[in-house]
Amino acid sequence: MHARITIFALGVLSLAVISLYPTLQFPSSAQVSTFIGPRVWPLTLLGILFTLGLVLLAITLRDRKQALAAEPPSSQESSENAELPPPRFSLARTRHWWFMAAAVAYTLLMQSVGFLVASLIFTLAGTLLLGARSWVTVVITLVVAAVLMQGVFVSLLGIPMP
Repeated sequence: MHARITIFALGVLSLAVISLYPTLQFPSSAQVSTFIGPRVWPLTLLGILFTLGLVLLAITLRDRKQALAAEPPSSQESSENAELPPPRFSLARTRHWWFMAAAVAYTLLMQSVGFLVASLIFTLAGTLLLGARSWVTVVITLVVAAVLMQGVFVSLLGIPMP
């Protein structure tokens, strides 16, 4: 279990580092006529993503060390020899990978259909991945997300939607 979480944390860190170069290609606030430039929000998210990836990696490594120290030597041998059941595919087990794939798709889709449409598609995918089953909940989430994005970026910050 610790190996999977470690791989996921390393994937999150890699995603943040790889996304840094394209993000730095966005214009800064000095290059545009808005108070906050298009680069601020993605850089903020990348900083948060990188920080949380580091925290997840540190917690996973700490928990692994504690689990190895607490496990008696005889059970280590028996756990290595014991057969594990074959892994079954389930959305709950792979949800984090689907979120990462959705984030990459969101970034690529934003360039072709625009920020608002791509954000609504990403919000829909994220809501369904988080387990929302009621279409009323999904529609309310999409409407609130659209109003917040339009209100914050266009009305409050004066940043036109791409």
